Amino acid sequence: MKKLCMLAAVSGTLFLTGCQTPYSPGMIYSDMAAPVDVRDNTVACTKEGSATMQNYLGFLATGDASTAAAKQDAGITKVGTVDVKFMNILGLYGKTTTSVCGE
Repeated sequence: MKKLCMLAAVSGTLFLTGCQTPYSPGMIYSDMAAPVDVRDNTVACTKEGSATMQNYLGFLATGDASTAAAKQDAGITKVGTVDVKFMNILGLYGKTTTSVCGE
């Protein structure tokens, strides 16, 4: 019985460590932003566009959070930077927003 409990404890510990992502989301609530790409540091940030997608229950995702959609939102032709923001509540609702800054 002790061996079975020890095996369960070790297995559970290994299961919880899993794969670590570059960004560490919270299990209950996450709201974080991260840089994605820097294309050209000489491009002035005179316009900023964003595009959003939403995820419900991990089964249904809708929207367009692509860089192209964010560029189109603000009429950007030269991209300076691209950032992404993630928001997640208990895995029940998630939102991803891509922001593009440029001219």
